[in-house]
Amino acid sequence: MRDVSTQSAYRNQGSVVASAVEQERRRMADELHDSVVQQLVLACILIDQARLEQPGHHLDRARSLLDDTLAQLRSMVMARTPAVLYQAGLYQAIEWLSEQLGQRWGLAYDARLLGDPAVLPDTITEALFLGARELMTNVGRHAHARRCEVVVAVGEAQVEVTVSDDGIGIEPEHRARRIPGVNGGFGLFSLRSHAEELGGELHLCPRDGGGTSATLRLPRQCAAAGGSGRTGGEPADG
Repeated sequence: MRDVSTQSAYRNQGSVVASAVEQERRRMADELHDSVVQQLVLACILIDQARLEQPGHHLDRARSLLDDTLAQLRSMVMARTPAVLYQAGLYQAIEWLSEQLGQRWGLAYDARLLGDPAVLPDTITEALFLGARELMTNVGRHAHARRCEVVVAVGEAQVEVTVSDDGIGIEPEHRARRIPGVNGGFGLFSLRSHAEELGGELHLCPRDGGGTSATLRLPRQCAAAGGSGRTGGEPADG
C-alpha cells in the first residue's frame, strides 16, 4: 500500500514539474515573440521595401533593428547564464541584472549589499541569482512599479535576497502558493520548491507603504560540505 502511495506521489510531483517546465517554455516563447520575432519580421519587411524604393533609408532602419535584436538575444542568453556571476560574484551579477532589467522595463532598480562578502558554493550562488532574476522580472512584468530595491544580505548562517517594489501588490493566494495555478504562479512555485530543496524558503508579504516584499532565504551550510565556492562579490564603488 505504501509503495502505491509513494508511486502516486512521484507521479503527481512529476506532473507538477512537467507543468512548471512547460510554463517556463511558454514564457520564453512569449518573450521571443514579443521582441525578437517581431523585430526580425519588421526588418524583413524593410528589406523588401528597399528593393522597390529608397534602398538606403530602409536598409539603414533594417540594420538598426537587426543590431537591436542581436543585443536583445545576447542579453537573454546572458541573463540565463551570466559570465559575470562566476567572474565577479553574486552582488555584481545582480547589479548587472538591475541595469539590464531597468533599461528593459523602464523602472529604477537599486541593488545593495549588507554584510561582508562571502564565499558561497555554486549551488547557492546560482539559486540566489536565478531567484533574484525571477522576482525582479515579476516586478517589471506585473507590479506596475516605479522603483525596485534588491538587497543581498549575508549572515553567519544564511544568505538572502530581498526584492521590494512600490507597485500594486500581490494577491494573497500567490503569497503562499504550494502548487502552480492556471492563471500564473509557476515561477514562484518553482522558486519556492527549489528553495525548500536547498533547505531554505521564499516569503512574500505586503510592503509598508504599498507594493510587495519577497525574500529568498537559503542556509549557507546546506552546500558548504561540497562543491566549489566562489566569491559573493563586493559592492561597487560609489
